[in-house]
Amino acid sequence: MPAVTADRTPDQLVAELERLIGVDWPTVWAGVPEDAGKRTHWCAGFGWRPLWFEGGLRVRTAVGGRLHLVSEAPGRPVTRVAHTVWSARARDLHENALVTERAQARWTAGLTALRGLLGTPSWNGAWDTPGFPELPGLGAWPDARWREAYQDPYRVAVWRFQVPQAPVLELRMTLGATARRGPVPANARIELACHDPAHAEARRQARHG
Repeated sequence: MPAVTADRTPDQLVAELERLIGVDWPTVWAGVPEDAGKRTHWCAGFGWRPLWFEGGLRVRTAVGGRLHLVSEAPGRPVTRVAHTVWSARARDLHENALVTERAQARWTAGLTALRGLLGTPSWNGAWDTPGFPELPGLGAWPDARWREAYQDPYRVAVWRFQVPQAPVLELRMTLGATARRGPVPANARIELACHDPAHAEARRQARHG
């Protein structure tokens, strides 16, 4: 059987996001304090417990989830806050279909739950859906040729809001079942990310000159 390494129910996902919606986002985007004592106090203001720092701060939330506050170093701006909703690894190629089936079911359940809270996404589709958007975040995201070859990301839904400094919300599913040398055991993941809109726009402008 595939190894499930993260499994948050739709209700748990909604509970996590309901708390995130009320977060003081300008304070989050400004960065995590460098001093350990101040960092603990800073986290407590959001109802978080700091875990460890590696490519950003990992925290435990008041409802039992884990968030990754992505930044280059303590004190540097946070560019996104990520929460793994579901993840599973196939032991071999024969389990890929089962992992894909389960990932699709969890995607549908999670997306339905988020629609009930956030409304219809600004964009929602698969790797081969026409009009695939330019996604927020670090680096150059996969272009059409990459998506066609690797089906990565497999599905994406995006919510954008007019409130200043409110995050761009992205629900993303990857399967990790294709590599340059052919099919590999699936390593599927569904992740919710809250992107800093100012950072995302700066990266977009840099890519397009």
